[in-house]
Amino acid sequence: MRTTRKRLQFAALLGASLVGPLLLIPFASASVVQPARPVPFTVRLEDQILAELRYLPVAFVPAPSSATTTTTTTTLSTTTTTIGSPTTPTTVVDPPPSTTTTLKTTTTLANPTLIQKGSFVWRYSVLPATLRSLWSVGTDNVVLKGALMRFQGVHGLPTTGQMDTTTWHAIVTAARKNQADPNPYTYVYVSQTQPESLSLYIDNYLFFSTAVNTGISVAPTANGTYPVYVRYTTTTMSGKEPDGKPYHDAGIPWVSYFNGGDALHGFIRGGYGYPQSLGCVEMTYAHAAIVWPHTPVGTLVTVAP
Repeated sequence: MRTTRKRLQFAALLGASLVGPLLLIPFASASVVQPARPVPFTVRLEDQILAELRYLPVAFVPAPSSATTTTTTTTLSTTTTTIGSPTTPTTVVDPPPSTTTTLKTTTTLANPTLIQKGSFVWRYSVLPATLRSLWSVGTDNVVLKGALMRFQGVHGLPTTGQMDTTTWHAIVTAARKNQADPNPYTYVYVSQTQPESLSLYIDNYLFFSTAVNTGISVAPTANGTYPVYVRYTTTTMSGKEPDGKPYHDAGIPWVSYFNGGDALHGFIRGGYGYPQSLGCVEMTYAHAAIVWPHTPVGTLVTVAP
């Protein structure tokens, strides 16, 4: 009997044995890992996962739950200082407050990629009510868009704020691995009530507050809430003055664009707290340097009347 070399090599490759003219192939090993089933996308499941992974300012509490409620105690040590000019008041929380967050403590979901019964609760009591009014379960809203952009940034994906196959696969994978947001939740609130001001919130406390300048009447800063979409440590800003004269300002520092050409950034002025810009939110260089590290892409900026 002759057995060809090719046949022997094929049998060895399959882990089979030759018995006379017969080729015996064993059953597949039980240790072979089957690929995970695809998880269909829904906005409701996106809400649940991004809440579980702490990209949203809300937490998901599954039902039924053996959770217990704790009491939140926040102590703010606030120091008001004047830097450079008495027209530029600044409030800084120093040191950061000691906070016990009011949340229902729950265990990790048994299957985080399935829609669960439960409720969503706000994680941070100090955030302005404006933000709460913008979010609702199962809807495509600016709060969810900002959270999605933050997720995309953390995972090295294009920060479009739009769901696609690659982003959804990354979200499902992060849920299975319980890969929570490594950064705190940040939010910026700009008030155009004079003296105009900016407030920076980090998690459950007001971290920084300062006077700012917003747009003049012919180039106003639009009211609304927008996610930061691109940032620069320094850049050049060009455009036209209201009278049509072009401008070209180089070396503008600590820039976070949030709505078209409107950005948070540093700019030298004689004073701060009233409209002077062409739509941007201007601060002193020093104060813009404090704000900038806490405005990653996806950070929501609210501009209020």
